[in-house]
Amino acid sequence: MANKKRWTVIDTVIVIVAAAAAVVAYRFFGGNVSSGTSDTVNAVILISGQPQEFVDALTIGDNVTLSLTEKDSGILKDVRTEPAEAMVYNSIDGTYALDEIDGKLDIYATVEVNCDITDYAITVGSTPIKVGTAIPFRGKGYATEGYVVEINE
Repeated sequence: MANKKRWTVIDTVIVIVAAAAAVVAYRFFGGNVSSGTSDTVNAVILISGQPQEFVDALTIGDNVTLSLTEKDSGILKDVRTEPAEAMVYNSIDGTYALDEIDGKLDIYATVEVNCDITDYAITVGSTPIKVGTAIPFRGKGYATEGYVVEINE
């Protein structure tokens, strides 16, 4: 006797689940729903707790690399500083307060970058530019990490 293969309910469920997974994968990872544009963006990067010597090394007009590779770069447009502060616990009162850190500055560096902008991300090369994320910050004679705190188109 020959074994006959029959189509079962389980086979139907497997096909439906596979089709749904393929549609979801195509939507999120496949073809772009909208084509991206290329535009210039100013990203403000906070570099916390640096000495005055680091600030002195920053020069307006420098090429700044925003990744671990040399490809993703922009131009330093503005630098402003504020005294660095830290949250300090007062054991007598049992309260917390902001206190300045002697000799340390918070640096707000504005970098102009040519970005690819889509509905899902703003990227410079392969590096995503997202508010709140850590980003490498390297230039001639300095290298550190900062946080994107503002993006202006």
